[in-house]
Amino acid sequence: MAQLDKLLAAFRVSTQYPALISARILDCSTTSLSVQSVWVQRILERQSTTRYRQTAVSDYKTYTITSPPTDISNELISAYSKSNKYFCVVREVESAKDSKQYLEVWADCCLIKTYDLSALDVHGKIYADVEFETLQWSPDETKILYIAEKKVPKSEPFFKQKPISSGDKSDVEIKNAVPGKEYEWSQDWGEQMVGKITPVLVVCDIKSDTIELLPNIPNNIHPASASWIPDGSGVVAVGYKISSRKLGLVYCTNRPSHIFSLTLNGYYNVLSSDSELSVKTPRFNPNGTKLVWLERLVGGPHHSCFKLISYNWSTKEITTVVDFVDNQTVIANNKEVPFYGLYNQAILRRSWLNDNKTLLLSTPQGGSIHTFAIDTETKDIYYLPVTKPFHESVSVVDVFNDILVCHKSSLNKPGQLFTIKINFANEMYDFNNLSIHEISPSRSLPNSDEYVVEHGYTLYDKPTTIFYGPKNGKCPLIVFPHGGPHASSLDSYMPNAAFFVQIGFAVLFVNYRGSTGLGKNYVESLLGNIGDADIKDVYNAVQSNPLWSNRELLLYGGSHGGFIVTHLSGQYPSKFNAVSTRNPVIDVLSLFITSDIPDWGITETGYNYSYSDVLANSKEVLMKLADCSPCKIADKVQAPTLLLLGDKDLRVPASQGLSYYHLLKEHGVTTKVLMYNDCHPLGSVSADMDSSINTALWFIKYTNEDTKESKD
Repeated sequence: MAQLDKLLAAFRVSTQYPALISARILDCSTTSLSVQSVWVQRILERQSTTRYRQTAVSDYKTYTITSPPTDISNELISAYSKSNKYFCVVREVESAKDSKQYLEVWADCCLIKTYDLSALDVHGKIYADVEFETLQWSPDETKILYIAEKKVPKSEPFFKQKPISSGDKSDVEIKNAVPGKEYEWSQDWGEQMVGKITPVLVVCDIKSDTIELLPNIPNNIHPASASWIPDGSGVVAVGYKISSRKLGLVYCTNRPSHIFSLTLNGYYNVLSSDSELSVKTPRFNPNGTKLVWLERLVGGPHHSCFKLISYNWSTKEITTVVDFVDNQTVIANNKEVPFYGLYNQAILRRSWLNDNKTLLLSTPQGGSIHTFAIDTETKDIYYLPVTKPFHESVSVVDVFNDILVCHKSSLNKPGQLFTIKINFANEMYDFNNLSIHEISPSRSLPNSDEYVVEHGYTLYDKPTTIFYGPKNGKCPLIVFPHGGPHASSLDSYMPNAAFFVQIGFAVLFVNYRGSTGLGKNYVESLLGNIGDADIKDVYNAVQSNPLWSNRELLLYGGSHGGFIVTHLSGQYPSKFNAVSTRNPVIDVLSLFITSDIPDWGITETGYNYSYSDVLANSKEVLMKLADCSPCKIADKVQAPTLLLLGDKDLRVPASQGLSYYHLLKEHGVTTKVLMYNDCHPLGSVSADMDSSINTALWFIKYTNEDTKESKD
């Protein structure tokens, strides 16, 4: 088979597996349960993805898929009422002219109401993104809460000939149109949030068929992640505080915000304790006595360790349940498993056991995702031993009636759903002896038994490296540092890593200083040291094992991972055969001007962010931004470099990669740019396929003849 055919076949295999979006227990008893799940899957033939829903029924021994998958690709978000009697869907329907949104209400196996939101014109598009998304039934199941874009007045040119009046709604719109405002720019929330400018809280009453905006939210507060309060008389939500400039929100958990309550008649009250906080996802326990949320300090690294906060709804007392973890601490049921703190960016809407005090959370720990039960009264933390610690990743996705639905995957095994029954006896839960049952197919990569995933305590006596590749042989090694830098590489299924291994490479992931999941101090140790500590950690990890360092070495990384690999190719020019990098940070100084997160470079170089102060007063800061940049050592680079850029990227604009391209060409380095009509992750099916296969071809081209022959 020709080389390209082999690559295409391997890419199809590694990307064919569906990825879980959500799951919900619809019904359960002592003998059976029903779980509905939503998945997304790539369709290479259409260069797109499809979303589908399916239901599985289990008797706690085996399971059966009760209906064929149903395509729900035009559903934006959906929600069940508490009793599961009602089901609502926000559906987006595309036409040749535009797209319309409809709010549908289903009950008794049929559609009972449809609201044409575009025609009603109360607000703009409903938000379905991970930061703002809200769709929730009221406790009495008569109202639906959601967040949408605020309606703005229609605009028109200063001169426009108008039609003769017909007396319909369009005449009123024309009459009320504001002249000369059609090109007025407004700030949105940046990367992947284009057009999201002013969110508003909306309530649809299905009894009166009214849709109303909730009043009295201050103009400088943008609501997100809202929930009904227990008696249905109001809501709680995150409120993002707006200043003169909105900073990008995606991947950033350090934005000024607070938890507030708002009654339906407009009484606004701040619940969280300090104005210098950033908060996430307020959630009530089932009986409405406790409200919990995640909390950290404003500013600093874009993601770091959270506290878990509990708010007594009756007494208004605020308690820290899980504090920041500087290094590591112990947990209640296994002293051998270290706990590095909370780094999950959300709490599930259903995440409580029946005692109304035990919360289930999944969070990165080392190179895996672990699931924990947290007693919000005793503050004890219990590890759920589904797998060996720091091997594979297990995430809880729904909790109901002391049953958990969880998702498990590893680099070498695609994701699978299973249930866990938490046994309760002698007035306490048993978190050590779990009853685990599969409720979705177990899938495996071809020849998966020929590959190994090895976790290593390579740096600082912490689980910081993951090797994924063939058990035997000495194939080329792709060094793959994660982006962020305040994120982590995890032992969970990653299609592009599986693709590289399937075609004959090995991959090394390194959780260098600055990575999350290894303690708050580990995150913050990188501040002021980018371009030095992170680069040394990755290089030292490679050098720590002769089985790694003596191979042909390749570099692959995006965003801050791109910053690292371009630094490595300049600092160690003879060590690496080739580089492929996605939307890399190349010049931190110019990025300060062009990125949707100008605070990133200031923080990472060890300073406190102030946009006006830095520009006006600090030559020292500007020099530090320039000095830590990979472009400074572009003249040292020897490795052929492939640049994968997105022309819609607002986080690390394509100008970063293009300037690097010109620098490399100037110094005689072999380089090429691939430009995609995509944003920062290059996550569209077409961009991902093209960039992955082009990267493989690039790496094959610049490894030795023996390696090439093994792939033919």
